[in-house]
Order: sequence, then structure tokens, then C-alpha cells
Amino acid sequence: MVSKIQRLGDKWVVSLPPELLAELGWDAGDELTFEIADGVIKLTRANSKHNKALQIARKGMQKYRTAFQALAKS
Repeated sequence: MVSKIQRLGDKWVVSLPPELLAELGWDAGDELTFEIADGVIKLTRANSKHNKALQIARKGMQKYRTAFQALAKS
């Protein structure tokens, strides 16, 4: 799937194909968050309970990284 960046007034937009939205379960009006790492953009639906749980888990994994590494070695 390919999309182009287009200008719409004073904003830049990227349209997403309907097949992609259907596969992700996203719809018009959904709020998205994004992360940028190594030139890659990761879009996530912001209003998802699952995503909130993942954010909490990631914070915990970062905070207790040393402990998790020690557990992995044992």
C-alpha cells in the first residue's frame, strides 16, 4: 500500500486506504498518537484500553529493566 503526503490548507495530510483501516479496526474520528524512532513513525489508536495498558507496561519495563535482565539470566 502506498500513500502520498498532500497539503490541505496549512496542514500536511496522509490518507490511509480503507483496507488498512478495516484491518486495524480504525474509523473516522479515532484519535491517534504517534512515536518517532529511527526515522519510522508508529501510529497507535489513542482511545484504546489495550494501548493504555501497553504504555503502563512499557514504563514498568523501563523502570525495572535491571531486575528483568537479572531474572532473564537466572
